[in-house]
Amino acid sequence: MTNLIIQVSRYLIIGLMALYTIQCFTVFHGKDEEDKDYLFLRQNVLMFCMHFVAFTVLWLKIGETTVFLFYGAQALYLAAVLVLFRNLYPLASRLLINNMCMLICIGFIMITRLSYGQSIKQFQIALFATAVALLVPLLIRKLRFITRMYWAYALLGLGLLALVAIAAQSTYGAKLSFTVGGISIQPSEFVKIIYVFAIAGLLSHARDFRRIVVATGLAALHVLILVVSKDLGSALIFFITYLVMLFVATRNPFFVLAGLLSGSVAAVGAYFLFAHIRVRVRAWSDPFSDYQGGGYQICQSLFAISAGSWFGTGLYQGSPDAIPFVEQDSMFPAIAEELGSIFGICLILVCMSCFIMFVNIAMQLTNRFYRLVAVGLGATYAVQVFLTIGGGIKLIPLTGVTLPLVSYGGSSMLSTLIMFSIVQGLYMLQRDEEMRALRRRMEEEQPGYPPYRQEDYYGAAQDYGDPYGGDYDDTDGQEYEDQYGPLDDDGPYEDDDYEETQNEYYKRDGYVGPRYEYYQDDES
Repeated sequence: MTNLIIQVSRYLIIGLMALYTIQCFTVFHGKDEEDKDYLFLRQNVLMFCMHFVAFTVLWLKIGETTVFLFYGAQALYLAAVLVLFRNLYPLASRLLINNMCMLICIGFIMITRLSYGQSIKQFQIALFATAVALLVPLLIRKLRFITRMYWAYALLGLGLLALVAIAAQSTYGAKLSFTVGGISIQPSEFVKIIYVFAIAGLLSHARDFRRIVVATGLAALHVLILVVSKDLGSALIFFITYLVMLFVATRNPFFVLAGLLSGSVAAVGAYFLFAHIRVRVRAWSDPFSDYQGGGYQICQSLFAISAGSWFGTGLYQGSPDAIPFVEQDSMFPAIAEELGSIFGICLILVCMSCFIMFVNIAMQLTNRFYRLVAVGLGATYAVQVFLTIGGGIKLIPLTGVTLPLVSYGGSSMLSTLIMFSIVQGLYMLQRDEEMRALRRRMEEEQPGYPPYRQEDYYGAAQDYGDPYGGDYDDTDGQEYEDQYGPLDDDGPYEDDDYEETQNEYYKRDGYVGPRYEYYQDDES
């Protein structure tokens, strides 16, 4: 009977995941707010059903009552995340919140299957990380001075990376983390966020070529320290993230081509200078020639994916434990083996949906610094997903990075949740600016019009004539200049760029948040 339930469950899990994934993209179609709310609710139901089916199988195989108690705690956590984000931040992206919870749910299932003890630790980390993440959007909305601290971000990031390179313990040849009070902390996971803020600050006025040179030197220094620490995965993430942010800031493909050429030359040089890079490249090019050595992890990953085929072997019916570091580096092959390649493809599409959301939000932001931050965080997330999955399927050499929100790792979980929350905060900050613009427009069209009032995003009535409670002064030239560029200039965007951004926002049928119907073209 147990085997029958396991065999049926794998098809049911794949079906639920496929339905969830389809709805990640059907939200693009023209839907009103009620339809979209119903769609997001269906996604929540599908996620909880998949979670229940998977843990039923885990309970049957483990045979301990505590498994169902653990399932109940996880279900309460996921429900609390959905409810708290929705009620504290009503204008946050529902789809991004749903995807975040789905990825965490998949991580809970697979880590519990691989190591019950590690799954309990991961759950405890998720509780703490979520408590921190819930505060981030509010801080982003209130702390306006973060746009001017890019040199502090740069110095802090370089200091942390240098400290790791000098003092961290070496793990399998790479210096990655410290252990404090029995807790392993990987600073590079948090430096990724600090790095994006530093580069965004330097590129906010990218018309100044000197700023571009300084930003390039700063990015190169980060990458060089990571290479010396033998943290090749993080080095690639930092490098590609910078190229994406540079292109968005300058719109000059020549800079990107020059960066790619320089990166290729540096990669060839690193191959001849560092033995550990040569080992990884050779293991990737022909893993079976060194099956018992450097190629063992890749070979086991390929065997796992092959054994799973399209529909998987079913939970506890495969051998993902044979893959070295499976909970951290090779979670995707483990998922493909027991849940199937169809489930793996759906997982990739959900991650792609998250990246599209990051970019969609970034394109709506009119503040140049905030736009670059959103793009940089989106690129960081997408590159990390690509490196993890690409290494697991032998598309690229293994880099040792985790699959965000799915793989085991406290630093990765906390930093990724912070990234998601920062982007949500930037999106809601843009909504604040739009309400200010609406207030000004109404005053211009109808002199003496009373202040526009609406329920605040956080539940309290607020006068949108001054949504920052008097802390923001429109006449403060310095603050305006810091956010939008010199006063005697057009600011960070040309007029046609800003109009294009507005048109893109007002015409969209939704991926993010509600539309305000009272924004109309002048001709209408």
